[in-house]
Amino acid sequence: MSEAQMQVPLDRSWFYDNPEAYLSLPEFRRFEEISGLSLKDIMSDNREILQVTQQKWEDQSVISNEIRKQHFGFAFPYIVYTHTFHDFAATPNHNIELDKFLMGLDMCDSLRRRHIALSYGVIPYCLEKVHKATGRALMVKNLGSGVGLDVINATKGQNGRVVKVLNYDTNINSIELGRQIVAYLENQTGELRPGVIEYVEKSMTRSDEPADVIIMIGVICGLQDFAAQYLLTQSYNQLNKGGALIVSSSNHHMEKTDALASFLIQHMGAKEDSSKSWSLNFRTKEKMEKILREAGFDQIEIYSDTDYPGKAAIPDEILYGVDALPAKALGYPHQEKPLNLPPREILDRGIAYNWIAVATKK
Repeated sequence: MSEAQMQVPLDRSWFYDNPEAYLSLPEFRRFEEISGLSLKDIMSDNREILQVTQQKWEDQSVISNEIRKQHFGFAFPYIVYTHTFHDFAATPNHNIELDKFLMGLDMCDSLRRRHIALSYGVIPYCLEKVHKATGRALMVKNLGSGVGLDVINATKGQNGRVVKVLNYDTNINSIELGRQIVAYLENQTGELRPGVIEYVEKSMTRSDEPADVIIMIGVICGLQDFAAQYLLTQSYNQLNKGGALIVSSSNHHMEKTDALASFLIQHMGAKEDSSKSWSLNFRTKEKMEKILREAGFDQIEIYSDTDYPGKAAIPDEILYGVDALPAKALGYPHQEKPLNLPPREILDRGIAYNWIAVATKK
């Protein structure tokens, strides 16, 4: 079965049922003002107009440039986690205000919130839970890991609970970034024991080692339910008894709660095809639970990027901050504060755009 057949068909009907109502909203007009682009050109059926507009968009935005290079790559989440463009290619007409504006959209910032939830809440909670239940030093697999920054953060405080982490990814740039960060924590700060975290330059589908914890973040968001269930069943079969899966998925709030972010994601073309856009599976909590049960799990806890174990103990500087670890590891300056976040009242109202499930194998 091809990758295209596994992906969710693109559905923009929510927008095209009444486009003028959305285009007249202040945030849509603000995007046009900052970028100098016409949203109607981004929607154009004329291939030449569309390509020219996409190129102008790409030329002034590091975020857009990286998304267009690799639609399902690690760059967009990583930039939002860290609020830095240092690790990525410069754009010829970089408009920093445009990228800051994109970071300040609530749905985009939800990736930063998901990263914090995983780094300081869900992954440490799961590792402690499985270790306590099994008494084992844990073998962890992080499938489609990207840099693996959340697992790195979570593993630093495990004090021998984790014996090995295997980060599987096919993007050599993300793997090299991860290796440099791990080496820094091993050799300069001593926060990681040497050899615990490794990177495997292979597709996650070629992972077959038994594990105590398997992590799949952002992997099933764009997949149809049957394809997601197939991957989750593979993970279930590779888990040791008492092991657990941590998996995230975009949820039903993501479709149009933040309308501009939804519009931009669904209209941001790929380099090889300006008309090709992201499609996401906007799952409900009930749907998330259903596909996990059909994959074999019957002990399922579902959290979100706004409500998860350990959140109350996380300091404000982390909850409302960004991850400066890569900057420290790679030796470039970072203000250690966000370039732009949604207003505090937006952050605190707690709209979640990602489910994060912990599913245990009996």
